[in-house]
Amino acid sequence: MRSHSSLNDQPLSNSFWFCLETLPGLIALPRVWRARLGEMFERVKALILQDNPNPAQLLPCPRDCGLAHDIVCRPDGSLVATCCGDPNRPQEIPLTPADITPLEVSWSKLGRALCQALGLHSRFRTLQPPNTIQFGAWSAGAVPAVLTIQACPSAFRRVVPELAAGLRGPFMLFAPTSSHLDAPCLEFLSGVRAAFFPLDSTVLLGDDGRLRAAKSPGELFAQFTPQPKAVNGDVASAAMAIVNTLDVGPAPTPVTVFRLYCSQGLSIPQAAKELGVSNATIFCRLQVIRAKTGKDPKDLRRISPDSSGSEGEV
Repeated sequence: MRSHSSLNDQPLSNSFWFCLETLPGLIALPRVWRARLGEMFERVKALILQDNPNPAQLLPCPRDCGLAHDIVCRPDGSLVATCCGDPNRPQEIPLTPADITPLEVSWSKLGRALCQALGLHSRFRTLQPPNTIQFGAWSAGAVPAVLTIQACPSAFRRVVPELAAGLRGPFMLFAPTSSHLDAPCLEFLSGVRAAFFPLDSTVLLGDDGRLRAAKSPGELFAQFTPQPKAVNGDVASAAMAIVNTLDVGPAPTPVTVFRLYCSQGLSIPQAAKELGVSNATIFCRLQVIRAKTGKDPKDLRRISPDSSGSEGEV
């Protein structure tokens, strides 16, 4: 029997994200995932894991003998592994097909969940560095949101300069934790006006099994939100005076949409999610604002509708 330490199932941390960064290959048997994730296992499984079609042939020993045991299919179809860590007391371990079906991270499911949590436009593609994808884009500037999951610091340090050279512009780099980030990596990112976001402090796993952002997307990604074109002060004042008269009609009213889209800089999908309505509803309210003010709402972004005329927060 061969050693199989790469699938050691000792719990490593209560952090869902830390688990991903410390599991080589992002694939393991269910019992290994369960041991590492504890009470989070079922939520994580439903959220981002999928069955691998190739059944395991070795079982990391549940008796902690330090070995992995051959999985044998008997003539009657039953599955079993035998632990001989104690030669005087060999122990058979009965198994089911589910026990030997590896679970692996689905990059597409993970990307979609992150887009929903962070208010990003979904944009999935596999990038050249290993275990690295673009999963979304932010704002009208379509700033790429990139995720890389590396098990060791040296691999992470190779990925960062490769991304900086390949993307040739600002991007947002996500990783499970900041444990692999160092000064040279930050220098590469700074050189292309990119930024790093550790998921363990940026995205939380809720009790309902969904991911949610620790802060509002507008606050997290403020540096990547395009600044509005300058609007003449008199035009802005007139537009705001008109908008303040639009707090009528069915919810959400145009002035409510104005505050989210123009003052806070949210996109149409983000505003729709915030208000619990469809994108079409937000678009219709923006059309009302355009008709009443004679200005494209994009040109009025970040102009506060209140009487002080101060800028709203992004």
